[in-house]
Amino acid sequence: MIALLLAAALLSTEPARAASERATARTTAPQGRRLAEFLLEDLAGTRHSLYAARPGRRATVLAFLEADDPASVAAADAIGAAAATRGSEEITWLAVSAGAARATPAARDRLAAPLARAAVPLLRDPDLVVAADGGVARTGTLLVLDEEFEVVYHGPADDRFDGARLAERANNDYLGNALDALLAGEEIDPAEVAESGADLWASAKPRQVDWASDVAPLLHRHCAECHRPGQPAPMELLDYDDAAGWAPMIAEVTASTRMPPWFADPRHGRWKNERRLTETEKKTLELFAAQGAPQGDLAQAPAPPIFADPEWRIGTPDMVIELPEPQPIPAEGVVQYRYAEVDPGFTEDQWIQASDCSPTARRQTHHVIAYVLPPGKKASEVLSNPVGVLSLGALAGWAPGTDAMNLPDGQAIRIVKGSTLLFELHYNPNGTAATDRTRVAFRRTRVPVVTELKNDAVMKFDFRIKPHDAEATFTAARTIERDGLLLEMTPHMHVRGKAMRYELERDGVRRVLLDVPRYDFNWQISYEPLVPIELKRGDKVVLTAIYDNSKGNPHNPDPSKTVTWGDQSFEEMMIGYFDWYDPKAPPPAGAPGAGAQE
Repeated sequence: MIALLLAAALLSTEPARAASERATARTTAPQGRRLAEFLLEDLAGTRHSLYAARPGRRATVLAFLEADDPASVAAADAIGAAAATRGSEEITWLAVSAGAARATPAARDRLAAPLARAAVPLLRDPDLVVAADGGVARTGTLLVLDEEFEVVYHGPADDRFDGARLAERANNDYLGNALDALLAGEEIDPAEVAESGADLWASAKPRQVDWASDVAPLLHRHCAECHRPGQPAPMELLDYDDAAGWAPMIAEVTASTRMPPWFADPRHGRWKNERRLTETEKKTLELFAAQGAPQGDLAQAPAPPIFADPEWRIGTPDMVIELPEPQPIPAEGVVQYRYAEVDPGFTEDQWIQASDCSPTARRQTHHVIAYVLPPGKKASEVLSNPVGVLSLGALAGWAPGTDAMNLPDGQAIRIVKGSTLLFELHYNPNGTAATDRTRVAFRRTRVPVVTELKNDAVMKFDFRIKPHDAEATFTAARTIERDGLLLEMTPHMHVRGKAMRYELERDGVRRVLLDVPRYDFNWQISYEPLVPIELKRGDKVVLTAIYDNSKGNPHNPDPSKTVTWGDQSFEEMMIGYFDWYDPKAPPPAGAPGAGAQE
């Protein structure tokens, strides 16, 4: 309740603070400031990130345009011509508009046509979030950003519009001169030219939003997967009554990017499973709270999404395997890892395309992993080696933030007949005693298996984190033994984990695959590249991990301790999991053909 009241109090000051920020934006020259990352949709609904990975990018041109505005028309013409001439290899071109989506088709087309010819997206920013951050006051204004997204030029593209009339041609090419100087490593002169367009903020006022029209579609699309019955989120967000009371807290955690949980630096990689809200979506939730959570016409609100199975994220499973005995969890103390072997009675090879895991004591469960124990290998032999279990293939798992495994058609994980499952159970007492009886669900492939998914990892066991070290940094590498395609990366550390980076080293040159600069132990997230990453024999996957063992780390149980590898959360691990497959390998022997596998 205190948190909710605090969030509400903070949001109650929003109108005054927003007005102050807008006034500052109109009077503060932006040159030299670094623009914050943003995510906005274009007129077709495609998402665009300012910081998105764009190999070879050395500059970004960002224009602020409105329909029926001569300064914007001049800027759109200039940008379209410059982008068509200079290309997009070294320069990223983006245009932003608050009202173009609401303009008449003719006015919108006049603005968008020269941009479209040069493939420059026109992004929707109805709340002027980016203009406020960039200190832009008038239409037709451009910001030229360097490699670090710092503003090096601020002003119009040229002098075609003088504030009163639109000339046929320009006499001064401010944009071209700024780009030439920036790409040549020279100072830009002039670095700022007076804005000449209309007042961007003259008609700016907060949008009116409500549950039925604005918030329900947003929460259903981005939040319902976890915020529904039987899933790990602490509350449901499916209907108005669910969400209205949580509106201030929802606004706070989304504005701070704590929700949805996602920690990959957008400057490196693009992700199939990215969990991010656009600036407009975050502002919608902020306005919903600030305006008192209006419900709108509930009869017009969309129905909550229907999931294939109310419990399992893989749809209806083919088999469910349960722990043989309930696991008691004490209210206090340290619970050592527990292992339970289960024999599902596999009399033939199983080809698994999807798996999900469901602890019954989610509040006390740190993680569950179901490993495959091959025939002839005893659990006692594996567990007698401190790292022996890591050599086994993981078939399913659960931790806060993890997704179910849903492989695309043609890919599967093989369980050899006669194998058993070895459950690794890690519980964290939280003051309330509980009993857990975790279940794992599988769905077999129903199409021919073309490739077999492989689990792999980069690990380091011999690190020592010194007391009070806020930047303890270690590296490890794994050499790739055969060509393949990398499909997923999952960083893993404990409570002192601060950051982790994956790099691919080829012929002595490294490039970043994934950078997690703000690692959060509470969320075990897998990152799936939008396009699989090519691995070649002889490449190295290099892992760099940074730990904060100082008192400045609020999760640190004891900064005076030297920390080494260990299972418990107050110890540490350094693991960079990755999944891959070899697309050129022949179908695995014994893989199922067409039709359902029984």
